[in-house]
Amino acid sequence: MSEDLPPPYTPATTAPPIWEPHFIDLTQHSPLILRKPLDPPPDCFSTPSPPRVKSNDFPPFRIPCAGNNLADGFRILYPSDLLEKHGIQQTDWTRFLEDLGVSARLAGQGLSAVGSRVPITPHPVRGIFGTRATGVTYDSQFTRSPRDEVQTLITVWNQSAFERRKLRVTLHITGGLDNRAAYELFVESL
Repeated sequence: MSEDLPPPYTPATTAPPIWEPHFIDLTQHSPLILRKPLDPPPDCFSTPSPPRVKSNDFPPFRIPCAGNNLADGFRILYPSDLLEKHGIQQTDWTRFLEDLGVSARLAGQGLSAVGSRVPITPHPVRGIFGTRATGVTYDSQFTRSPRDEVQTLITVWNQSAFERRKLRVTLHITGGLDNRAAYELFVESL
């Protein structure tokens, strides 16, 4: 009788492997770009989505920042087997990742890559405030940080290209070395 009993349960000693997509690393081929993001708009903003895109067809994956600051940009990693099925070509994905770094660098200079802000020239304001209030003083309170600018650009891409192709990208802040913030992109299939 004791020969017919199953063996006792033994817990697994190793964790299951972590899934990672196959990336094509294009970081070396991507020069430091000086163009304006979204000018002209990327092709994938106006091209139709594939007719039958599957929902939740891959587990989420992450793309790390290329350095300690958002201005360093993100590693140009393209998971072709995943994104091509959703209608995101290599040129569109590369431009998206490059534009995130460009927008962070522009925000560091006080410029917006997403907004249509015209440089403000100081001009006196008439009325009860006299000459104390000028356009520059008022407008300087509304500058965006590099993180806010990158997040805004991600939102534009999500709304214009990714979400209708059943993808979403979000910016995550992780604990980096020396208690400095490290950034990564979290890409998920909807």
